[in-house]
Amino acid sequence: MKPRVAAAGVLLFIVFFTGGCLEQDVGTKPEIGNLAINVTIGPLCPVEPCEISEAQKENIYSARTVRIYTEDGKRLVGEFSPDPEGRIIAELEAGTYIVAMKPLGIDSTSDLPVELRVLSGETTYLNISIDTGIR
Repeated sequence: MKPRVAAAGVLLFIVFFTGGCLEQDVGTKPEIGNLAINVTIGPLCPVEPCEISEAQKENIYSARTVRIYTEDGKRLVGEFSPDPEGRIIAELEAGTYIVAMKPLGIDSTSDLPVELRVLSGETTYLNISIDTGIR
């Protein structure tokens, strides 16, 4: 009778500890944070007042592409175009990234490229001002 009690104790010990380890392995998820980018583009017209339709504004913003690379700059994580209000929200794993802009015509910005850190459960903010070169 004692060997059965000992065997049951060993079995209980194995089930308890391996079961706990399995739960920890299965439950691990990547730590996620957000990158919120605000893009300003201008000037949009060579003279003021500038009358531009919402459809034109949407095309202007969607044509600009922000690229997010891994910290070493070798792997593209994602490409994003701002909405007509200039907003981009990217959900990323916590880590360090390089943000750059895909060139379009004579557009320029002194805000990019930039290296930034996204923290788990937090939002990192970035403002980008794009000069279209229109004069």
